[in-house]
Amino acid sequence: MKKILLAAGDRCGLLKVLPLYKALCEHDDYEAVLAAGAPLPEGERSGEKLPGVFGVSENVVQVEAGGGTSVNQIASAMNAFGELLAGEQPDLAVIAGDDDVSLAAALAAAKLSLPVASVGAGLRDYNRRSPAEINRVLIDSVTDILFVSEHSGEYNLISEGVEKDRIFFVGEMLIDSLVAVIGRSNSSTVVDELGLEAKKYILVILDQAASLESIDVLKNIEGVVKAIAEKQPVLMLLGPDVVTVLQEHEMELAFTSVPGVQVRPLAAYVELLRLVKDALFVLTDSSLAQVESTVMKVPCLTMLDDTTSPATIEIGTNVLVGDRQEDILQAVDEAFQGNLTKRMAIPEKWDGAVTGRIIGVLDRVL
Repeated sequence: MKKILLAAGDRCGLLKVLPLYKALCEHDDYEAVLAAGAPLPEGERSGEKLPGVFGVSENVVQVEAGGGTSVNQIASAMNAFGELLAGEQPDLAVIAGDDDVSLAAALAAAKLSLPVASVGAGLRDYNRRSPAEINRVLIDSVTDILFVSEHSGEYNLISEGVEKDRIFFVGEMLIDSLVAVIGRSNSSTVVDELGLEAKKYILVILDQAASLESIDVLKNIEGVVKAIAEKQPVLMLLGPDVVTVLQEHEMELAFTSVPGVQVRPLAAYVELLRLVKDALFVLTDSSLAQVESTVMKVPCLTMLDDTTSPATIEIGTNVLVGDRQEDILQAVDEAFQGNLTKRMAIPEKWDGAVTGRIIGVLDRVL
C-alpha cells in the first residue's frame, strides 16, 4: 500500500485536493494523509469546516504557519511539515494551492528527498510582484509530477524546461469540488434569505486587499457599483483584508449607503457557488469564482490585467477589464446586454472527472 500526504494551505488549495483525498481514502491501494493550514476555512455559516462539507472532517492535520512576516510564516510551516513528513514517510507528497503554507510543504518534502506532485501546476500570470506567482514558480521547480488543469499550464512548464513526460494534463480539480457539493449548493436558501431573485442581481466579489490600497482604485469601484445599482440590485462580498482596507480609507459607507447595494462578508464555499450560479454576472478583483463561473456559464468581469487561467478568457466566459472605471463600465454594459453569453463553452477536461485521471497516473508511476 502506498502512502500519500496531501497538503494545502488556504480554501482554494483545499478545494483542489479534497476530492482526491476522499477518493484515495476509499481506495484499497492507498493510504492518505491530509494536512492543511490552520485554522480550517468554514464550509457554511453553521461553522462546519470545509473538509466536513466533503465528508472528510476527521484526521485532518492542521499546520500552524505562525505569525510575523511571510518569511517567518514559511519557516514555521516548513518546520511543521518537516516533522510531519519525517514521521509519516509518505511515498509521495501532493501539493495544492499557491499560498505560503503550500510552498512550505513543497520545500520541506523536497529537502527530505521525498517525491512531490503538484495539482494545478504551470499556472502563471507572469506578475513577479505577486507573492502567489513566486510561490507557483517555486513549487513547480521542486515538483516531480505536474498535474495541469489547462493547456496553458503545459505550455508554460515546457517553456520553463520541464520534461514532457513529467507533465500530465488532467483538467481542473476545482470542478470536481463543485460537482461534489453542487447538490448542497442548489438546495441553499441564501439567495432568498438575502431578498434577491435569480438572474436579477449582480455579484461583486472583492478579495484582493493589495490591489485596493490605492484610494483611486476604490473610488473607481465605488463609481462602478453605483452605476450598476441603478439598473440591478448588487450583492457585495468582501474578504476580511478588504474590510480592513476600507476601514483604513474610511470608505465603508461608500458602499453600504448606496441604495440597492448589500454588503456582506465573503460567503462560504457552498453558498458562494449558489450566489455565483444565480447572479446575472460576476464582477471580481481576483481569481475567485473565475473557474466556477465558467462552468456555470455566468459571465465574469475580472478587474485585473492578467489571469492564471487564460482558458476562461479564450472561451469567452471571463473578461479582463482592468481597474479603469470607463473600461469596467463598458464591459458592464456588454454584460447587461447579454453579449458575453453568446460564445460560452467549457474548457477541455473541466468535467468533474479529474480525480480519476490523477489516480490513474498514480497507479502507473508509483
